[in-house]
Amino acid sequence: MIAACVTVAFCPAAQAVVVVTVLPEPLVIREHFGGRHDPIDVDGNGTVDFTFGSDYEFVGLRTERSNRAIIQTTPPPDVGGPLQPLSPGYMIGSIPGPANGIETAWISSNPRDGYVEPGELWFISISLVVSTGSASAFPEWGLRAPVGIEFEAEDGIHYGYLDIRAGKGYAGITLYGWAWETEPGKPIVAGLVPEPSSALLAGMGLAFMLAGRGRRIRRA
Repeated sequence: MIAACVTVAFCPAAQAVVVVTVLPEPLVIREHFGGRHDPIDVDGNGTVDFTFGSDYEFVGLRTERSNRAIIQTTPPPDVGGPLQPLSPGYMIGSIPGPANGIETAWISSNPRDGYVEPGELWFISISLVVSTGSASAFPEWGLRAPVGIEFEAEDGIHYGYLDIRAGKGYAGITLYGWAWETEPGKPIVAGLVPEPSSALLAGMGLAFMLAGRGRRIRRA
């Protein structure tokens, strides 16, 4: 499981806390030979919420349990679609809206059953590169963008995003980090995680603020 992260809590409103996790070094997810799995524990409770899977020509995202991600919908009779990049400022909530003019939907990585059993190998496609061509909802030249996620916790459904770079011409992605809203059912505004140095400074500033508040309360 991916570890050694810088985690910062931002409080945009009195009752809302967004937890942002920044990887100290961006993680390149690509397997040149056999299959590779990179599990993600979004809220740090010891349970895997999503798993990136990759081989020499494909990288995708598996949604564990009944968790879901926002995809670009494909016309019937197809079911499912590739993971959809979102613009910063996109509101991730229970009803996904269009993204850059593209229709989107929530879906698990096994859209026909709606639930992925442990050990199953269904993945939502992010990038596929084969001898006959390539496919991705990300552009040919590559793009860093958030992708929307929904996951279950003990207190309910939470929304968040993964910050990745992907493209059509390369069977791999780069993961920079992720963020999630701690209030169940509350939408989150998509964005990009800060640089590790900026996140560390923000975390130190928050710690000093809380320490100062504690001293003032004790003096009072």
